[in-house]
Amino acid sequence: MNTKKLNIILILVVLLLLISATNLWAGSEFKIRYKVQSDDALVNIAREFGTTVDRLKEVNNLGNRFIRAGDTIEIPLEYSLESKEDEAEKDAFKVRLLAETYKNDDRGSYTLNKNTYENITIKVDNSSLDNIQVAHLNTLDYNVRPGDTLYDLAREFNTSVAVIRKLNDMDSSDVIRRGDKITLPIDNLTAREVVALTVTEEEKDLLARLIYSEARGEPYTGQVAVGAVVLNRVIDSQFPDNIRDVIYQRGQFTPVSNGHIYRQPDRQAYQAADDALSGKDPSRGALYFYNPDTATTLWWLSTRDTIVKIGNHLFAE
Repeated sequence: MNTKKLNIILILVVLLLLISATNLWAGSEFKIRYKVQSDDALVNIAREFGTTVDRLKEVNNLGNRFIRAGDTIEIPLEYSLESKEDEAEKDAFKVRLLAETYKNDDRGSYTLNKNTYENITIKVDNSSLDNIQVAHLNTLDYNVRPGDTLYDLAREFNTSVAVIRKLNDMDSSDVIRRGDKITLPIDNLTAREVVALTVTEEEKDLLARLIYSEARGEPYTGQVAVGAVVLNRVIDSQFPDNIRDVIYQRGQFTPVSNGHIYRQPDRQAYQAADDALSGKDPSRGALYFYNPDTATTLWWLSTRDTIVKIGNHLFAE
């Protein structure tokens, strides 16, 4: 069969998919196939397609098995389509999913032209919300920030738009706006991820100020480690549960008592704060750091087990 005829057949197949898609419901039977790439992980695939790791495991009967490059897994789409804020976005997303289905078929790949699907509509089945159980979930209150959408929050919190809607008694016509307070689930996140996703700009600035005043002149790795110690304290039950209260806890950090905390940080300090918030922890879980040449409470600090030395600082548990 010559190339021209093959291309015509491919186009016809894609058009048939698009025509049939106009009547698709976002129900549990609508799935796509995805070929696992070498750098894929279930958590990343779940976030990309608006579902959860547990749902992927359930649909594919994975149990405790790992996915490997070359595996083909099914992607449930019952929440993905609901996650789109307007009809145009839903249309584009659906066609991308159809393209993914076709691309991962053994027959090869084909790129869709956007002009062929501009008028496609999607019908969303909201009845799926009735079957979602949220009473068991651990949650937090979240203040909506500029640019936030339900879809983005679902990806960031490793959940689905449907779960967020159910937690907040929202229907498909509800949207979120800057300043709204909504409830978000945190069961699929680590404690550090929760801190990073809920940190305010003021707290990030304060973290950079502490890093700058405590560790300027130290190796960059040591600056990140100082920031990580603050976050380790936020997570640890022995300390306050937010960055501001950890830093201002009485008698903990010298720059707070001598006023150096108010000095303007440099760009490197802000980068170190960002790296610490992103999960980097050169301190290896330390809750304390100190310079043995200048520490005023060396008698007590020396009783702590040292984990690592970076520059002039010892990091201890």
